[in-house]
Amino acid sequence: MANRVLIGDRSTGGYGLYVSKDGDDVLTTTNSLAFDSRMGASVVVHSYGQGSISGNSNVTVTHNLGYNPVFAVRWTDSGDISGGVATKAYSPNISSSTFVTYEEEEVDEEGEVDWGCSVVHVNTNTIRITNESNNDMGLTNRTIYYAIVIFHEADFTGGQGL
Repeated sequence: MANRVLIGDRSTGGYGLYVSKDGDDVLTTTNSLAFDSRMGASVVVHSYGQGSISGNSNVTVTHNLGYNPVFAVRWTDSGDISGGVATKAYSPNISSSTFVTYEEEEVDEEGEVDWGCSVVHVNTNTIRITNESNNDMGLTNRTIYYAIVIFHEADFTGGQGL
């Protein structure tokens, strides 16, 4: 039977009140705990990363947790970067609009423009981030820049992320 509750000094955390999940030994587990007095109401970070995705393509992030964890993703594009730092960041979203261009009161061109970023659990070990930039104007090479944080907590957001 596993040790489930510890009040005192835990070798990997210091003094506090610790409760492990069913089947985990509170003294040795590296899994997230059911309760950790040091954490208040926060979730424990598993991993994080950042990168760029060219237009209308995606990147797969592997976490190998064996379940769908909660995650946080923010993205931006080159127009919102100054001195190598993002000045604006957006939650995953996709926006669409239509356009019409005129030449001497005649319709010259019309089409659709999509932009944004989507995130999905591909399976219980990977998450896919997709650059949704696509349009009829030939500007499909718009690059986005993303950051992701993956937590140990099982996804309680229904795949929406934080």
